[in-house]
Amino acid sequence: MGANDLTRLELSVGRWGNSLAVRLPAELARELGLVEGSTVEVERQPDNSLRMVPPRARQPLSKAEWIKRAQEHLATMPRTPSVIREMRDNARY
Repeated sequence: MGANDLTRLELSVGRWGNSLAVRLPAELARELGLVEGSTVEVERQPDNSLRMVPPRARQPLSKAEWIKRAQEHLATMPRTPSVIREMRDNARY
């Protein structure tokens, strides 16, 4: 199967548990950078055709960037009473 064979494919739909699945040829999966466990985005087009978008390559975060994002995320979370304090206060000994 050459690269030209992968421009338009007719794939069969099979059952996978209670869902349906489409099996991709190995060569196409390699070209798209897909491995077992990968996710893809499927977009429904106005004409009801589907467009599959392979995963985007993500750059790993530096430690400083990860800490910055974690702190920003934590800042959006409301403070709640201590669960440990509640457990200690309600403990029956």
